[in-house]
Amino acid sequence: MRAVETVLRRHAEDGDRPLVEVTAEDGTAVVHSYREITRAARALGDRLDPGPRRRVGILCGDTAEAVVAELALLALRVTGCPVPPGASARTAAALLADVSAVLADTRGRALLAAWADRRVLPEGCPVVPVDLTALTDSAAGAYRVPDDDRDWICKILPASAASAGRVGIRAHAVDAHLGALRAELPAGAFARCAVTVPLGALAHQVAATPMAIADGGCLLLPPHGIPATALPDWTATVRPTALAVTPPAATALIGAARTARREGIPVPAALFGTARVPLLWCGTEVPPPLLRECEGLGLPVYAGYGLAGNTGAVSWNTPAARRSGTVGRLLSHVRAEIGPDGELLVGGDGLAVSLGSDAPADGWLHTGVRAAIDADGFIHLVRPDPARHAGEPLTPEIGRLLYSLVRSLRADCVVAFDGTADGSLDQLAAGARANGAGHIVGHVPDAHRAADTRARLTAAGLAPWAEVRHAGLHDLGRAPAPVDLALLDCRPDLTLPALTALEGRMRPGTIVLALGSAPTGPYLDRVRDGADYLSMPLPVGAGAEVSIRLTPAAAVHRPAPRPVPGPGTPTPQPSGE
Repeated sequence: MRAVETVLRRHAEDGDRPLVEVTAEDGTAVVHSYREITRAARALGDRLDPGPRRRVGILCGDTAEAVVAELALLALRVTGCPVPPGASARTAAALLADVSAVLADTRGRALLAAWADRRVLPEGCPVVPVDLTALTDSAAGAYRVPDDDRDWICKILPASAASAGRVGIRAHAVDAHLGALRAELPAGAFARCAVTVPLGALAHQVAATPMAIADGGCLLLPPHGIPATALPDWTATVRPTALAVTPPAATALIGAARTARREGIPVPAALFGTARVPLLWCGTEVPPPLLRECEGLGLPVYAGYGLAGNTGAVSWNTPAARRSGTVGRLLSHVRAEIGPDGELLVGGDGLAVSLGSDAPADGWLHTGVRAAIDADGFIHLVRPDPARHAGEPLTPEIGRLLYSLVRSLRADCVVAFDGTADGSLDQLAAGARANGAGHIVGHVPDAHRAADTRARLTAAGLAPWAEVRHAGLHDLGRAPAPVDLALLDCRPDLTLPALTALEGRMRPGTIVLALGSAPTGPYLDRVRDGADYLSMPLPVGAGAEVSIRLTPAAAVHRPAPRPVPGPGTPTPQPSGE
């Protein structure tokens, strides 16, 4: 955080330098200076008791108050636990399980009221209101930046989007991350950073917000609830120098650029109010076809890849080194190698601290993403061969089965592995939406398929009900528990390992559905031996095996492997058939 604190020491009392510019719903801009925001942060810190563990939750919307809360905790050297946007009550409870207080703006307090019967906060945990006007009026003095440069866990974030797993982000890791980014980008690139990704998201927690402050710049917040289609009108008004591009934002920019060309208006002026295109950047969630369309319209988007376990970005395309179709070169603080199965493994100064028992023994962060690194150092995320890796095509019968299971079980937790890009996750999420409750988690080993699935769910209005993790088998053991319904739609050789990885998360009564060609051989031996499951085939689609868990996780039965029958030896039949 040294780059951020250097600027705060210099400009904290600057009443003319904007730090946050909020566009109201009527289009007027409300500008908050460095002096206003930092003095409010000082006032908030003065009234906060961080407790002996020095962990404080943050539950704020995309508001100036969210920045106040972050800076208050930074000055106190207190660990912030921001609840990401769209988090369920279950995820929020996991993130806030050991905090001593929660900082909440108006939106955060409304969420807590909606979750009143869900026990999201620890017993007796106080909620400290964050109101910029009230804090500014009560400010007792200037913001104080500590002199010490010790390393500490400055944030606790979900291990993946909306995940219940957590990682600790170290201050020195953030320094390494910001230093690597700033070395690759033009000076002042984030001087006016438009916020189209929520402030609570990873991209802003460890990249955009600190980068904007490190540039002595300003965060530009859009009107609350602005639709993606209106983003080009807003960006043309606020004139950003940097803009995070999501799939809806990319689609809106493409439409506006086409209209500008038809009308003979220069695209940069129509979309951004300037003669130059700002730094447009994105993660792997933006599908390549959208990036190619942007490119053709003179809107280069710099794609990168990152995850919380590496304090944000692993690699990034930059103005000085860019290759279409890749996620760029490794940043200077990152080392990587490709594992035996093609998985991208990451190490270096940016690694976060695992807060669970799942820290890799080999010292590498296992991304769960298959990749290749070319001779020039650009990283290509590899799409698997659909015929070999993806599940069978989703038939209407299977779709109805998935939807019906979620509805009839009123499933609170559903975990799907590998096949969610073919439409199965859509059906599961539709069932949860119809129930009005439920958390669907899809594990997709390939980043491109995961991005395609997220985009499709967003377009269908199902994103609030489903989380897509681009992760492999090793992540299944960290799935939410207890699992009510597990969907296995993967290669035959992965079905049994996936079941084994999930067994510790199951309860008696958990239903496991294996689709298509997956339920064969050893998998059927495992679920049909009569000890831990009641199982039977279903003649739907290309075939399915439905199994009901009989025993609790602590009593998992591990039968010895069956001998392979020789020629002429009758195959034993499962009991009950």
